[in-house]
Amino acid sequence: MTKPLSRRNFIRIAGCAATGAVAFTFLRPQPVFARVLPPGAVSPEKFQAACLRCGKCALICPRQTIELSNDGLPYIDGLHNYCDFCMRCAEVCPAGALIRINPKIAKIGEAVIDRDRCIAWQWHGCRLCAEACAKLQQAIWLDNDLRPHVDIYRCNGCGACVHACPQSAREGSSKQEGRAVSLHRGSA
Repeated sequence: MTKPLSRRNFIRIAGCAATGAVAFTFLRPQPVFARVLPPGAVSPEKFQAACLRCGKCALICPRQTIELSNDGLPYIDGLHNYCDFCMRCAEVCPAGALIRINPKIAKIGEAVIDRDRCIAWQWHGCRLCAEACAKLQQAIWLDNDLRPHVDIYRCNGCGACVHACPQSAREGSSKQEGRAVSLHRGSA
């Protein structure tokens, strides 16, 4: 015959279970963040481990380019604005998750054009991504039919093309849905 569980033992067991659950949550390996990180993030793994998720980088960004994910990790997608590599985010980072880098050689990601959604690839006439990029990097070039292509060796992932693309900012769609140009970490 088993003894009934006393209140004291029940609380002990529940406390141990809760402690184990919390420890498991923090000790298990976290998935690597898949979005484009602000300039100065040495590697996704190191950035994710070091970032305090304080949001100072997003607050200081003069172009309001840096967004915060649901868990507070900063990222750049180019929808609201593009990154000009001013490096103010690295200057205010209290954890050293972002470090100052040379903006002339910085690369945080790559633009990818979805030809099925791109106006220039479907109906011709749109050159907004190439015009926006021409002012900064000249990484997007137009073929003889005026369709855009990305030179991945010149693209630094700033997001100017995403910001300029009318398909990327379609009303009533999620941030991923309907994009003709998007940023990816790529080989950055």
